[in-house]
Amino acid sequence: MRVPPLLAYALRRVAISLVVLVGVSAIAFSMAYLLPSDPVTSRYPDISDAQRVEMRRQMGLDQPLLVQYGRYLQSVARGDFGKSFGTGNLVGEDLKRRIPATLELATFGIAFGILVGLPLGIIGAVFRGRWIDTLMRVLNLGAQSVPAFWLGVVLIYFLYFEWRAVPAPIGRLSPLLIPPPGVTGFYTVDAVIAGEWNTAWAALRQLMLPAFVLGLGVVSPLARITRSAMAQTLAEDYVPFGRALGLKSRQLVLGDAFRGALVPIVTTLGFIVGHVLAGAAVVETVFAWPGLGRYAVTAITTSDMAPVSTCILLIASGVAITNLLVDLSYALIDPRIRHAA
Repeated sequence: MRVPPLLAYALRRVAISLVVLVGVSAIAFSMAYLLPSDPVTSRYPDISDAQRVEMRRQMGLDQPLLVQYGRYLQSVARGDFGKSFGTGNLVGEDLKRRIPATLELATFGIAFGILVGLPLGIIGAVFRGRWIDTLMRVLNLGAQSVPAFWLGVVLIYFLYFEWRAVPAPIGRLSPLLIPPPGVTGFYTVDAVIAGEWNTAWAALRQLMLPAFVLGLGVVSPLARITRSAMAQTLAEDYVPFGRALGLKSRQLVLGDAFRGALVPIVTTLGFIVGHVLAGAAVVETVFAWPGLGRYAVTAITTSDMAPVSTCILLIASGVAITNLLVDLSYALIDPRIRHAA
């Protein structure tokens, strides 16, 4: 039986992603379990050598690496990510509270980057070579050149300490407020669902500044690729032909030309997700945001192996799944890719 081209394309991409995830698990294990510092010594520096040997035996660190890796894969397959020595909780319990925080921050940051980056790129392509294009390029270069940690500290100093225009950077919600009932894990959405409008506004105010800092890193690459791709499609023959037929410039730019530029734009968005997940660790640390990135940084500094390996695996898996979705979206955007598969 002949497999439909779209299904064959999807199955091939899924198989490649599974291989990538297996490789990611090996890298996550290696980076966590081959840290230069000994987790027992860093955690309990004053114990005797005999106690250190016994604790390493209890943790399974005296076993060969292949045995440790096999046990690691078995536990991950069961959904058991071990126990964090830093918090004293199971890693899975910590992740239930921290993953929604990172997803909410990343969602708002990416949304801000798309809402700003796409128009900047389109405007630059439409007015290519004019003063407004130069202005857009200068703004993109400025956004790309500013380090997230520096920008976060500067904004906190001026907007909070000097002008009191934003709430204190102490997490997702003020300690004086009770978090809304958990439905989606997003405080802003859950508060709206529960009808707690004051809580929703407070959660949104806490979110705006870190989302702005995180999303600013999305603006520059997205605007640059959008400008380049749109300029190329606007130079195609069908654009002046459409104008000769009397089609409106808005339809040509936002319809035909934008559709023709979607493949490189979607590709860039796929890479941006990895950039946002990596940058979230810095932003979460600066703004005391209780997310996955800050959890990973704290675990690395204390040689807490179970959270380190789990965070690496989750972040890398998120990037791999995003790339899979991007690959599958190609077949929907451009039918030629579907038929070639």
